[in-house]
Amino acid sequence: MPLSAYLHTVDLCVLFYCRAAGELKLLLNKRDTEPFAGHWALPGVVVNGDVQDLSLTDAVERLRASDKVGLDLVWSEQVGTVGDAFRDPRCWSSSTFYLAIIADEVTLSEHQAWFSLDAVADGRIKLPFDHNTIVAAVHERLLSKSLYSSLPLMFLGEEFSAPQATAIFSLVLARPVLKSSIRQRLLKLTEVGYLRETGRKKPGEGGRPQATMENLKPGKIYFFDRSFAD
Repeated sequence: MPLSAYLHTVDLCVLFYCRAAGELKLLLNKRDTEPFAGHWALPGVVVNGDVQDLSLTDAVERLRASDKVGLDLVWSEQVGTVGDAFRDPRCWSSSTFYLAIIADEVTLSEHQAWFSLDAVADGRIKLPFDHNTIVAAVHERLLSKSLYSSLPLMFLGEEFSAPQATAIFSLVLARPVLKSSIRQRLLKLTEVGYLRETGRKKPGEGGRPQATMENLKPGKIYFFDRSFAD
């Protein structure tokens, strides 16, 4: 590319709650082109590359629908933009990156795999470009926003139990969260019309039946008056 070349991409950090492993997973793609062919990296597309993107939202949807992702997202939000002359060996480049969440376990393609979010965010798993820095920023956004919102419940889908809610908040915040605190939050979400009791039960830890709640506003999060840091 000539020295005047410039690339802007959108990159998705797609997260999934792996119940079997008890950890959050990050979706990565094995690159099939240079630079860094054969390396695992975040799924991304060049904005306005081979197609006419009218907005960043168009580019994100194109990426989501592509074989790099191809998953239904229950949540996505823009986290930030990075750019300099060194992050991409081809030319000056920048990236607008997003936090995204899926709720259901899915079958991935050969070029896709789940990796530990913590291990990528703290650099134990090395990624090309500045993708480790991007993932760390997304990880921090997830943690900070979970202190004062219902965001972690997005990992649980449309029906879940109170113990599952306690588990996902504790996992995302990386510290034990009191059951009483979660009950207060679930009660508030019920009062404002975000949740309702289903009257159903499903097996929980030790096979004990647990009452479930239904998310009445999929794709929306609620912001609490107080955070877990208060």
